[in-house]
Amino acid sequence: MGKTFFLGLGGQKCGSSWIQAQLAKAEGSDFGRLGEYQVWEHQLGGVFARYKVAEPSKFEKLRTRLKLSVGAPEPVAHLRWRLQSDPNAYFDYFAALLEQQGIERTGDITPSYAALPADMLAMISYGFASRGIETKVIFSMRDPVARLKSHFRMDIQKGRIPEPKDFDAALVEFAISDEGTARSRYDLTLANIKEAFPEGQTHICLFEELFTPEGVQSLSEFSGVQLATNAGGTKVNARQGGSDASEKAAKEIAMHYAQVYQSVAQDFPQIETLWPQAKAVLTNA
Repeated sequence: MGKTFFLGLGGQKCGSSWIQAQLAKAEGSDFGRLGEYQVWEHQLGGVFARYKVAEPSKFEKLRTRLKLSVGAPEPVAHLRWRLQSDPNAYFDYFAALLEQQGIERTGDITPSYAALPADMLAMISYGFASRGIETKVIFSMRDPVARLKSHFRMDIQKGRIPEPKDFDAALVEFAISDEGTARSRYDLTLANIKEAFPEGQTHICLFEELFTPEGVQSLSEFSGVQLATNAGGTKVNARQGGSDASEKAAKEIAMHYAQVYQSVAQDFPQIETLWPQAKAVLTNA
């Protein structure tokens, strides 16, 4: 089997942590220091500008060199800064992991990459191809309303958003904001994937099917990793639910993302039953 780099585009709150965990722990895998590298999306600006890592001070650079000289791991912030600062450093970092004896797969599964344009995806693929490494893309999609609710709750729990007095109103506002929209336009992600990669290099799936025996088997066949049929029962980075949205709020959010439902339904008609708001949205489209 050839050397493979897995580029995970998320989506966020769509099982990407579980996918990364399953692939990273397999024999023949080394995904390096991080789960999410967050190297490319800062270039898009807007809500992703915060992912740009500031250049370390001279003292931090010196301390890093000293650590590396004695075999200590590179500090995370320094690693991200270095990979962001030089695209070749990104490709060389993962290529070096694949040069280790017995290692045949590595990857970077960062949910914010769902927003990367086609030319950037193609550039990443070319960067690895020029080093004799094949890039394979993984993208998981979840009912947009459910994804946004999970994302919203996560931001509340992490203190990024204050606990709202009116959950419905706050959720709808979040859903249509730049922050909510940036990771929910599956239609744009799908178009960019199709433009940048041939079908055989992509694995696009639904979160609602990901953890089923059939979903696990499909990922196993694509990745070349032998996953246990009950692997879908292992939760990674799962969060407890909190306040829920009313049916009215859910419908309002779904209609806002009608174009997303329409696009996904072209290849995944089963969303009419798997995504609660899909049938109504598609009927009214």
